[in-house]
Amino acid sequence: MRRLPDPTSRLVVSDDAQDRLGGAVPSPAAAFLLTLIALPSLFWLVTLKRTTTYTGPEEWLMTHVVPPVHAWVQTNAYPLDLLLRGLSALGSGWFVALGFAFTGLLALAKGRRDLALLLALGTLAFPIEWLLKYFTAIPEISLTQLGSAIFNVHGVGLDDIADFPAGHALRATVFYGLVAFCVARLSSDRRQGMTAYAVALALIGSISLVRLYLGAHYPMDLLGGWMAGAALLSILVSVHVLTVDERVRREEMAARAATASTPKRRVAVPLHDRESGARAT
Repeated sequence: MRRLPDPTSRLVVSDDAQDRLGGAVPSPAAAFLLTLIALPSLFWLVTLKRTTTYTGPEEWLMTHVVPPVHAWVQTNAYPLDLLLRGLSALGSGWFVALGFAFTGLLALAKGRRDLALLLALGTLAFPIEWLLKYFTAIPEISLTQLGSAIFNVHGVGLDDIADFPAGHALRATVFYGLVAFCVARLSSDRRQGMTAYAVALALIGSISLVRLYLGAHYPMDLLGGWMAGAALLSILVSVHVLTVDERVRREEMAARAATASTPKRRVAVPLHDRESGARAT
């Protein structure tokens, strides 16, 4: 039986190469596999969201479990409630937008235009969220309502007019996932890259669950945000890694071709030296 591809199996690039890939960079096969999982799941969730508001288990969870937990924390552990609200802010639109800008400028300052472009493409998370909210909103919303909610006009935000997908979950998945990938991309130490992925997963999960704790979203909304974010993240990462691997492959082929086409140097020996050497033998 053929085994699944190694998540980090790829071309080996020397450490001093300009476009070297870090030790924890995923393979294009693993990234595309994530895309094949995320996109059909997102399609199924969108279809379900268009036909039903919420499922029975979700209603029970958000009615009988979340409100008592929220009330208990506010009453008995108010500092924890403030901490959780602050954690939720790490996935807000303004924070993530500033995060993309800061990390992109940092990549440019380090001379890594490839990573700056990758982070810039990560901002596609915003229009993807807007389109999904517009398409799945029940009751339907107009483009004018959507535009006003984007800029929080009169205190009405996107989550006030449409719940699906959870914007915090979608934005956190793309932003922190790309930041972790950049860390793994620049580091030759596999452990550093894996640590960055673990921190990113912890932040994504924590931010998303806090939105559930605050009653801002249902589980289906969080799942939709994760799937949409994972699909965009995996596509960006796989294309980036394929581009680097292909460039390295072309350079290696060109170097081999140049070596094979270089004629061997021959040293001319005078004829009388050859004859004297033959007589001596």
